[in-house]
Amino acid sequence: MTHCRKYIKTSLLLVIALSWYSSLELQAQLPSKATPQPSKNGSSQDEPTITAEDLQKRIDQVKEIKDLTEENQKKAIDFYNQALANLKKADDFQEAAINDATNTQNAMQRLNDLKAKIESLSRKPAPSYAQIKNLPQLEQMLVQAEPLLEEAKQKLASWDAEIARRPNRQKEAIKRVSEIDEKLSEIQKQLAVPAPADEPAAVTDARKKELETRLNLLKAEKPALKNELSSYDAEETVGYPRINQDYLKLLVKQQKDEIDALKEQIKSRRAIESQMRVEEARAKVFATHPLLQPLAEKNQKYAEEIQSLNHKIEAIDQKYSQTSKTLEELKKEFTSTREKVKSIGLTGPIGLQLRNQQSSLPDIESYHQNIEKGSALSSEVNLRRYELDEEWTNFPTAEAKTAEIIKESQRKLTKEEEINLQNIVEETLAKQKEYLDTLIKSNNNYFDKLVNLHVAEEELIKQTDTYSDYIQERIFWIRSSPPISISEFKQIPGSLKWLFSPTHWKQLFQAIQQDIIKNPVIYGTAFFCFLSLIYLAYNVRQQLRIINKEIIRSNFRKFAITARVAFLTLFIAIVWPGFIWFLAWRIGSNPNAPIFVKAVEYSLRQVGWLLFFWELIRQICRPLGLGESHFGWYKQTVSYVRRNIRWVIPFSIPLLFVTLLLHGKEVERNQDFLERLFFVALLVVYTIFARRVFHPRSGLFQSILNYNQEVWYDRFKFLIYFSTLVIPSSLIMLTLIGFYFTAMSLFHLIFVTLWLFLVVILFRALLLRWILIHHRQLSYKQNQERLQALRKEPQDTSTEATIAGITGITIEEENLFDLTKISSQIKKLINASMSVVLLVGIIWIWGDTLPAFNRLDTFENRVWLTTTQTVEESTDDKGTLTTKVVEKLEPVTYLDVMVALILAIFAVIATKNIPGFLEFLVLQRLPLDAPVKYAITSLARYVIALIGIFIVFSTLGLGWTKLQWLATALTFGLAFGLQEIFANFVSGLILLIERPIRVGDIITVDEITGVVSRIRMRATTITNWDRKEYIVPNREFITGKLLNWTLTDSVNRITITVGVAYGTDTNKASNLAMKIITNHRLVLSDPVPSITFESFGDSTLDLTIRAYLPDLENRLLVIHELHTTIHEEFNKAGIEIAFPQRDVHLFYGDKSLEQTTLNINPDSAEKPEQP
Repeated sequence: MTHCRKYIKTSLLLVIALSWYSSLELQAQLPSKATPQPSKNGSSQDEPTITAEDLQKRIDQVKEIKDLTEENQKKAIDFYNQALANLKKADDFQEAAINDATNTQNAMQRLNDLKAKIESLSRKPAPSYAQIKNLPQLEQMLVQAEPLLEEAKQKLASWDAEIARRPNRQKEAIKRVSEIDEKLSEIQKQLAVPAPADEPAAVTDARKKELETRLNLLKAEKPALKNELSSYDAEETVGYPRINQDYLKLLVKQQKDEIDALKEQIKSRRAIESQMRVEEARAKVFATHPLLQPLAEKNQKYAEEIQSLNHKIEAIDQKYSQTSKTLEELKKEFTSTREKVKSIGLTGPIGLQLRNQQSSLPDIESYHQNIEKGSALSSEVNLRRYELDEEWTNFPTAEAKTAEIIKESQRKLTKEEEINLQNIVEETLAKQKEYLDTLIKSNNNYFDKLVNLHVAEEELIKQTDTYSDYIQERIFWIRSSPPISISEFKQIPGSLKWLFSPTHWKQLFQAIQQDIIKNPVIYGTAFFCFLSLIYLAYNVRQQLRIINKEIIRSNFRKFAITARVAFLTLFIAIVWPGFIWFLAWRIGSNPNAPIFVKAVEYSLRQVGWLLFFWELIRQICRPLGLGESHFGWYKQTVSYVRRNIRWVIPFSIPLLFVTLLLHGKEVERNQDFLERLFFVALLVVYTIFARRVFHPRSGLFQSILNYNQEVWYDRFKFLIYFSTLVIPSSLIMLTLIGFYFTAMSLFHLIFVTLWLFLVVILFRALLLRWILIHHRQLSYKQNQERLQALRKEPQDTSTEATIAGITGITIEEENLFDLTKISSQIKKLINASMSVVLLVGIIWIWGDTLPAFNRLDTFENRVWLTTTQTVEESTDDKGTLTTKVVEKLEPVTYLDVMVALILAIFAVIATKNIPGFLEFLVLQRLPLDAPVKYAITSLARYVIALIGIFIVFSTLGLGWTKLQWLATALTFGLAFGLQEIFANFVSGLILLIERPIRVGDIITVDEITGVVSRIRMRATTITNWDRKEYIVPNREFITGKLLNWTLTDSVNRITITVGVAYGTDTNKASNLAMKIITNHRLVLSDPVPSITFESFGDSTLDLTIRAYLPDLENRLLVIHELHTTIHEEFNKAGIEIAFPQRDVHLFYGDKSLEQTTLNINPDSAEKPEQP
C-alpha cells in the first residue's frame, strides 16, 4: 500500500511538471524572451516588449540631451543599467525554470542512468599494472590519473555541499515565493503613481523602465522558484541525491584505487631498478681495470644514492598521503559541522559533538616540528641539487677522462691499449651519465615532494586553527548538562560504583606493579631521591631560619642570599608535587592503559599543579621566610594567609582529584551529576577562602592597612572582595544550571591566570629586592666617599664650589646621583613592565576562549585599511628566480588600536624611566664624568621615544615606507625653521662630552663674568656676582669666544699699580713692595712675583706689582689686604703715594674783575681800598 501511494505521488508530480513545461515551451516560441511591459493597471497585452537593445538606445539618447543636468543624467543612466540587469536576471530565471522542469520530468530517467553507471563501475575489475615494466610510462600514467581523482573529489564535495544546502534553500525559496506577490503589488502601485512635477521626462522614463523590468523579473522568479522546489521534491522522491552521492563516492574510490595501484607498481619498479643499478655498479667495481676503479666506485655511489632517495621518496609519499587524508577529512568534517550548526543551531547535542571534535583535532605541535625539520631537509636537498647540476655541467668527455687517467697512472701505454682504455672509459662514463641523470631526477622529485608535504602540513595547521577557533567561539556557551534536579540523584550510585570499583583500582595497582617490574632502576632512584629530598627539606628549613634572622638587618647588602633563599623556598615547595607528578608520569607511561588508569594519571597531573601553587605560597609566607624577611611583606599579612592555606589544601586537593577522576569517565555529559557535585563543593571551599582572606575589615587588606594607611588597596578593597566572591559563585551557578563545561573551562583559565599573577608578583618582588639592595650598596658607597672628602685638607676643596658658596651662588653638583629619585623611576618602570606582562599574558590565556578578542581582530571590525609591501619569489620555466614587490591591503582593527594605545603608554613610561634605570644599572659602574652620563641618558631618552613612536605607528599600519616622505619633509622643515634649536641641541652634546666649560667654572662671555650654575641640552645658565642668572644658548660657546678662568689651572694673577710722588727713591719703594708681597700668606712664590717701574705719569712714578694666587677663592681679599699693607708701610717709610696736583694761573684783563677778586681774597681786607 505504501509503495502504491509513493508511485501515485510521483505520477502526479510528473503530470504537473509536464504541464508547466508545456507552458514554458509555448513562451519559448515567442519572438523574444523579453517579458512584456506591464501597463499601469497591470495588463501587458497592449504594451511593447522591453529589450536590451531598446534600453541601450535610450542610454545613448540620455547622454546626448544637452539641457539635462549631470546629476539627473547619472540618475537616468543608473535606472537604465538596473533595468538591463533586471532583464538579464529574468532571462536567467526563465532558463533555470526550464532546466528545473526538465530535471523534474527526467528524474526517474536520470536515476536509472546513475544506477547503470554504478553497475558499470562495480563490474570494473581491480586495476593492475604488473605487466607494465617501463617506469617512465607508469609515472606518466600517474600524472594523468591524479587530475581525474581531484576532479572526482571536487564533484563529490560539491554534491555534498549541495545536499547540505538544500534544506535551507527550500526554506528560503518558500519564504521568497510568499514575499513575491506583496512585492508585485507594491511595484504596480509605484507605477500607478504620477511622476513628480519637477522630475525630467528622461528620468521618469528611466525610473518606469526599471520598475517594469523589476516587475517582469519577479514574475519570472516566482515560477522559477516553484520549479526549483518541484525539482528538489521529485529528486528526493526517487532518491536521486543519495544515489548520486553513492555514485560519486564509488567514482572517487575507483580513481583512488587506480592511483594506489599505480603508486604501488611505481614503488616496486623503483626498488627493483635501484637494486639492479646497485648490484650492477658493485659488480663493475670488482671486474673493472684497476685504472678505472675510481670511475666504477663513483657509479656505485650514484646507484646507492638513487636507492636511498627512492626509500626517502616512499616515506615522504606515505606522510603526504596521511597528511592529505587528514586534511581532507578535517575539511569535510568542518563543512558538515558548519551546516549542522547553521541548520540546527547551538543545541546540547551539537555542543557535545563540538567538544568531541575539539578533543580529536590533530596535534598541530607535531606538525610544526615536522615543518621545521622539513625546512632544514629541503635546504640540504636543494644544496645537493645545485651540486648535481654542477657535476652535470662539468661532466667530462671520454677523451679527456682517458688522458687524465693515463697521466695519473704515469705509465706508457701502447696505441692499442689507449684505444681499448678509451672504449672502456666511454662505456663507463655513459653509464655514469645515465646514473647522474636518474639521480638528478630523483633528487628533484624528492625536493618537490618535500615542498608538497610542507604545503600540506601548513594548510593542515591553518585548517586546524580555523576549526578550533570556530569550535571555541561556539562551544563556550552551549549547555553541556541538564540543570541539577532531584531526579538526578539516582545517578549517584552508578558513579560511586564506577569510582570505587575494585576492578578499576586493581587495574591501577597492576599497572603500577608492572611498571615497577619493568623499570626497577627508575623507581629505586626515585625512591632514594624522594627520601633525600625530604631529609634535605628539613635541613633547608633550619638553614632558612638562621639566614632570615640575619637578613632582617636594614643594612643587609647581598642579593645572592635572597636568590639562595628563593631557590630553597622553591625546593621545599616542589617536593610533594614532584612526587605526585612522578606517579602521574609512570602511570601514564602505558598508552594502552584502561580508562580508569588514564583518568587517575590526568587527575594526579592536575592535582600536582594545584598543590604546588598552594605550597609555594605557603612556603613564601612562612615565619621569617622569603616574603617577610626579603620582600618586606607585613608579618601579620603573611601569617594570616599561611593559616588559611593550611585548611584549604586538605579540602581542595581531594575534591579536585575526585572531580577530575569522574571527569575522565567515558559517559555522556548528561550523566555527570556526582562530578558536578564535587566540583561545586570545591568552589564552595574557594568561596569560603576568598571570604576569609579578602574580607575588607578582617582579612588581608585590614592587616595591610594596619601597617600602612596610604596604600591604594584601601580604595579598591571592596571591589576586590566582591570580585573574589562573585567569580566562584558564578561558576557554581553555571554548574547548577547545566553549563558545566563552561564552568570547568573558566576554572582552568582562572587557575592559569592565578599562576600568571603569582609568577609576576614574585618576579616583581625579586626585582624590587634587588633594587633595594643595590640602593643600599650605592648609598653606602656615597657615604664612604663623603667621609673621605671630609677628611681631606681644606686646600683640596673644590675652588668652584667654594667660590659659589662664598658668593651665595647655587650650582648643580656634577656628581649628583639621586638614588631616591632613580629608584623611584625604576620602580615605576618595573610596575609598568609587569602590568604589560600581565595584560599580554591575560590576553594570551583568554584570547582563544573569549570571542570578543577574536572579533576585535577581524577584517569586518577594521578602523581603516592600509597597504603593506611584501616580496614574492617565483621561478619561471627556465628556472630563473625572480622577485617582485606586491602590495596587499591589510586591515587596522580595533584590537590593533588597543595594542597601539597600550604600547604608547608603555613608551611614555619607558622614555621617562629607562634612562634612570640605565644610569642606575650601567653608567654608575663606568668611569665616566657626570656630564657624559647626562648626555648618554638624554640621548637614550630621545632614542627610546623615537623607537616607541615607530612601533606605535607600525602597529597602526603606518610603517616607515609610509612615513619616510613625511619624515623627509619634516627634516627639511625643522632644518630651516628650527635650525637654532637643533644647533643648540648639538652644541649642548658637545659641551657635555668635550667639556670646554663645567658646572662651577668661572667664565667670561660677552663681558659677563660669573659661575656656570647649570648646563642643559639647549642653553647654559651663568650666575654673575650680582646673583643674576644669564642664560646663554649653547652654540655661543662652540662658535663664539669665551674666557674660562678655571678650565685647566686655577692659578690666577693679580696686578696692582702704585703711584709714588716725584722725587721718591723707586728702588726703596720697589724693595718695600716686594717684601710686602712675598710676606703675604696667599701669594705664590712660584711663579715669582715681580715689580716693575712702568712709566712716568703726570703726577706719579708708576710701579706695577704682579703676583700669583693659587685659586680664585680669596682674590678680592688678597687685593684688599695688599692695598692696605702697602699704604701703611709706605706711610711708615715716608714714601709718599702721589695724587694728582695742579697749579692754576689767572691772567686779569678787566680791572673790575681784579677788584672783585681782591675783595674776595681774605688777605685783601688789610689793604686800603684804591680809588
